[in-house]
Amino acid sequence: MQTFQAVVEAGSFSAASDGLFISAVSVKKHVDSLEAETGVRLLDRTNRGVSPTDAGKVLFEAAKRMEQLSDAALHEMRSLAGTHKPMIRVGTSLLRPCSRLLEIWSRMGSESDFGIEVVSFDDGSELDEVVGRLGSRIDCFLGPCDAPAWHEVCNVLKLGFYDCKIAVPRHHPLAGKASLNWDDLEGQSLMLVKEGSSPVLDSLRREIKDHHPKVSIVDTPSFYSIETFNECERRSILMETLDAWDNVHPGFVSLPMEWAYIVPFGLLYSKNPTPEMSRFAAELMGSH
Repeated sequence: MQTFQAVVEAGSFSAASDGLFISAVSVKKHVDSLEAETGVRLLDRTNRGVSPTDAGKVLFEAAKRMEQLSDAALHEMRSLAGTHKPMIRVGTSLLRPCSRLLEIWSRMGSESDFGIEVVSFDDGSELDEVVGRLGSRIDCFLGPCDAPAWHEVCNVLKLGFYDCKIAVPRHHPLAGKASLNWDDLEGQSLMLVKEGSSPVLDSLRREIKDHHPKVSIVDTPSFYSIETFNECERRSILMETLDAWDNVHPGFVSLPMEWAYIVPFGLLYSKNPTPEMSRFAAELMGSH
């Protein structure tokens, strides 16, 4: 069921495999087994990816509800038992993977007072809800963290930086280049998050308007989701992207660009965290 959810969210077997850390062949076998067990076709498969059938949409929504109930029950049981390490529920999604956080945590090893429970969420439909309700189903997640709006509603612990790159549709003439410069971008359309969403990308926007007017800026309606990648592929336009998203969509190649833009990433957690979450953040700060 987790594999099926990941495939629906990612839109392809290969993209889902990156987030699940298993092969695309294994992902397909899991979904095939689920369809065989239910006796229902859950996905429509095309050369451009996969999408849920009507039956698949029903199962996807039911799976999310079951996952939430399971997570809540497990968390309550462990709290009542009081014999295990406190568990921190770390959110993960296709565009906000928890892998770098887990790398930091694994280096803490046996010195850590905490265990990690990974909980998946959707970048599109669930992101605002996850941010607004941190501490309920999910205690924290890792992702780009310079959005002013998020600093108002949650705590942010900066842990590093992502390099800004350009995602190019594979069928685009620029896809064969090893890297890009401003001359390559002349006459092209470039997708950016809407103005005010990121101070770093607002600086990039100003540079384009002031010094590279032949580059046309296309705004996203909100933060990136996998649908943003799908839209840019359909329209054959370029995207500002991050190195953490290099292999997130099979229809794109991610190329370095001759600029110095970097976006901070960090841990986002509740403004009113539990004592355990506060201690976990303090451990991360001390070990990083």
